[in-house]
Amino acid sequence: MSAFFDEFVKGLSDPIILFGHFTYALLIASMLMRRMVWLRSLAVASGIAKIVYRAFFIIDPVSVLWETIFVVVNIVQLLIIWYYEYRHRFTDDQAHFAESMPDSVERHAIKKMLGFSRLIELDEGQAITTEGQPVKDLVYIASGVAKVETAGRIVAVCGPGDYIGELSFLTGAAATATTTAAKPVRLLAFDQQKLHQAIESDAAIRRAMESGLNRNLVGKLVRSNTTHVAVAE
Repeated sequence: MSAFFDEFVKGLSDPIILFGHFTYALLIASMLMRRMVWLRSLAVASGIAKIVYRAFFIIDPVSVLWETIFVVVNIVQLLIIWYYEYRHRFTDDQAHFAESMPDSVERHAIKKMLGFSRLIELDEGQAITTEGQPVKDLVYIASGVAKVETAGRIVAVCGPGDYIGELSFLTGAAATATTTAAKPVRLLAFDQQKLHQAIESDAAIRRAMESGLNRNLVGKLVRSNTTHVAVAE
């Protein structure tokens, strides 16, 4: 063990060996990134550094081949992210939804989620959910105000950034309250059945949905504690 440690310390003075350590340090740094674009970018940098190291210093053709494949795969993934980030533009309502998501949620995952939504516009007095009735959609309020009533009593007011029907979405139960547009509203309605299927088959959509609902629930609980208003739905 002592001989190994001495050799390791001695190697730290060798620029070539230090470069080899650097290639792995880049790979470890990429694993620490929360945003996929940075993870992929650092992985590409690590792969290129390893190609140089193993092609010109260690001379390992097999490793060079597989590192090249590793770099190409990550570059393709970066191009896909770029496509979703810059070529797929959001409408104003979709942009509002995207901005409500935590920064850790990737834009391409949000875009996938929005593919299951449709825009609904309701006038004042129109119902969004009815107490005791099944809830077909998970609804996100992009603009306007909705009031939530139970047994004819207003228990909450929801506005832009709030979800309606999230408990029904999570549990499959009927609506626990009647939600009505207090002013004209613009809603993004996500079909519950299709969204559940997407969540089961796509981890990125599942993480995005969980992050969005958790953030919204925290906001509702904060408002409930400060204004003594119950959480909607």
